[in-house]
Amino acid sequence: MSASSDKRLELFAKLETKQIQCLLNILSQTTMHGKEYVETAYSERARNFVETLQFLKDMNWVKERHGEIALSNAEFTTYTAVQDDGEIRKRLTEALIADVSPYRTDLADYLLRFSLSGSNLAYRPSLSERLQQSPLRNYLIDIRAVTYRAADDTYLLEEGAADLYVWAINFRRSTSKEMLQSDATRKEQLGFAAEIAILGYERNRVGALWAHKVEHVSADNPFACYDIKSVTVQNGDAVPRYIEVKAVPSDAFEFYWTRSELEVAHLLKSKYFLYLLPVIAGGSFDLRRILVVDDPYSSVYKNSGAWKIEENVIVCKRTKQT
Repeated sequence: MSASSDKRLELFAKLETKQIQCLLNILSQTTMHGKEYVETAYSERARNFVETLQFLKDMNWVKERHGEIALSNAEFTTYTAVQDDGEIRKRLTEALIADVSPYRTDLADYLLRFSLSGSNLAYRPSLSERLQQSPLRNYLIDIRAVTYRAADDTYLLEEGAADLYVWAINFRRSTSKEMLQSDATRKEQLGFAAEIAILGYERNRVGALWAHKVEHVSADNPFACYDIKSVTVQNGDAVPRYIEVKAVPSDAFEFYWTRSELEVAHLLKSKYFLYLLPVIAGGSFDLRRILVVDDPYSSVYKNSGAWKIEENVIVCKRTKQT
């Protein structure tokens, strides 16, 4: 978390459900809303007036103007009328993810640290994470969204908080839409630049006699199953060489392979090549470290000893009506 995020979340260290309920009750039951009066009445029953008031202002439940504190809208009196603890905690959970909440990003970041373990959403933080996250985590424990399992030192999301976890997934996806679009454009530009680099590399490799055989297929058909068609010269004969270009991190040579590209690699076998071109600082390429892979279906996809393969897309198709 950033420094600004840490400062914002410090408020949760002094926040409790009963304190929030206390302040809301005072505001709904009295006609005297002077800040000094409200603070005095509150301090007789609960602690941390400043933090509790700030939270309710952040949630837009309470407004402060000219020394007066009042509920922002008459409908918020319904919150104080509810005496069931479960319902109160439900309302507070909803408030945390409301559009006006300034805590949504921090909440989503924390919730997405949980992952499925059996039938539970579980998270076992490191010591430093535990200390850093304690204000928000303890508040989530207070509103019964998170619980602690001492047996294996693990935090669990309560079953009733599953909707909160799904919200976090969707929130992160929606807030990163523009970033993803920008990243997609950047990757598209980088991929095209890598293909241009490989065109020059290939024409130089095959020599002037065969350079005219090197074609930039994806320039005319962006959805082609390979990027460049070249040749492999064997005993004076030219055998077609189908090349898929991947701009890759220079440290891991990690790349993504579409299903159609994989199928073509399987069909073409030794005629199909992967050209893995390392990207270095400034978005340029290190042609000296290019990795040319022959028959990558066998040498990469079926070679788990040398490559880590992650297949995380699940496709379901109904075969018959039930």
